[in-house]
Amino acid sequence: MDDIDSKILHILSAHADTSATRIGEMVGLSIPAVNKRIQKLQKEGILQRFTILTDGRAVGKPITTYVLILLHTDIGTDDLLDYILSDPDILECSAITGEYDYLLKICAADVQALEQKLICLRKNGIIKSQTMLVLEAHKSQPTILP
Repeated sequence: MDDIDSKILHILSAHADTSATRIGEMVGLSIPAVNKRIQKLQKEGILQRFTILTDGRAVGKPITTYVLILLHTDIGTDDLLDYILSDPDILECSAITGEYDYLLKICAADVQALEQKLICLRKNGIIKSQTMLVLEAHKSQPTILP
């Protein structure tokens, strides 16, 4: 990956819908050259997907929480991970070090919907959880740039 690839990633991270024409103008390449570089970045796994960011309040999911979960030691993680992967309101799931096993980012329409999510999680082998309500997100950078 060179400086031009890095510039392309920065452009796409700010505005994923930027056209190859516009990117080419910004980095001094032809449209085919830009497309070729983007395809190379995808093939190498550097650029994994194009996506959007939404405002949870605007789409009816104003509550965002982070939930630390601790699993029962005798229970496997397959059922839990299947549930997590199937629930569109569980936005992120990371295995972590420390007292807890996983950190989840969950959105919900209201407190009652959040409570139902937590109840479903407990049915999948969780013995302890800690929920932290997001009051305001001051920075959200969903990608790591070079």
